[in-house]
Amino acid sequence: MTRPRTSLIASALIASLPLAGFAFTGQAQDFTDDARFDIRLSAFNPEANIRFDGTGTATDGERSEDLAAAGSIDSDGRWRPRGEIAFHMTPRQSLRMNYYDYRRNQSWNFDGDWIDPGNIFEEVEIPGEPVEIPAIDVDGRLSFELASLNYEFAVVDTPRFQWGLGLGVTHAILEARGTGTSTGTDEVDPQWESFRWKKDGTSPNLHTRVSWAATPRLRVEAQAQYLDTRWGDFIDERGHFERGGLLVEYLVTERLGIHVGYDWFRLKLGNDYTGSFDAPPESGVGTVDVAGRLTGQFKVHGPMAGVTFRF
Repeated sequence: MTRPRTSLIASALIASLPLAGFAFTGQAQDFTDDARFDIRLSAFNPEANIRFDGTGTATDGERSEDLAAAGSIDSDGRWRPRGEIAFHMTPRQSLRMNYYDYRRNQSWNFDGDWIDPGNIFEEVEIPGEPVEIPAIDVDGRLSFELASLNYEFAVVDTPRFQWGLGLGVTHAILEARGTGTSTGTDEVDPQWESFRWKKDGTSPNLHTRVSWAATPRLRVEAQAQYLDTRWGDFIDERGHFERGGLLVEYLVTERLGIHVGYDWFRLKLGNDYTGSFDAPPESGVGTVDVAGRLTGQFKVHGPMAGVTFRF
């Protein structure tokens, strides 16, 4: 059954209203006064997508064929915690911390199929009988944690607009684990296997942020971070990580606000590969060399909503 995604947003808005009465009701409200700390506590409803792509070329030295394959796994959203803290050291300088947490149990099924060895090259038929691939069921858990700390300097700072650039560090934990079972075929027995894959590392990153105060109470903010996997020790494969977020915030009082927004981040990896194999002698093909590139992408995105505290 699909749950309404707006329910948590509405709850956050309603829950914040009674708190407004405690926020300096007897004092004049100065919404333009910069706070030393901004703390945003949010609920994040992310969806995840994992995509694999492979391209290559097979050649026997005289003839060549291009190869290509792709696949993807989707996982729907569940509300997860998200947090952000900004410490304003001076009107132009700040430290900004962000935290995300994604965890999802998921099941994937493959109904089985038949694969015919067919042709490596269109004009050459290689002998071989069709092979039956058994049905496979996988129950797994995918988790992703991301924490970043960035120093920011506002290169543009006006009463209504601010643009900051910065440097920081990002720590990420990406883990997949589960169990898989196959039904078996006439030639292959049923099997059961468990697996666990985990990457944990830290890398420097680039940071930027744009903030616009449409009114003294209403603010629109966008953030972005970028890192190259070669900069740190997170993963061996070459690639990059990108993160972007858009937020709209309304101040109920000068110390209390509510916000809604959307966050998106993506880890993209790639590796080159080479290999070779000997075709059956009766095919007349000989040794076939294969070279290409494999790419993988892990993308998480979704809405968020929560409350803001300023002091």
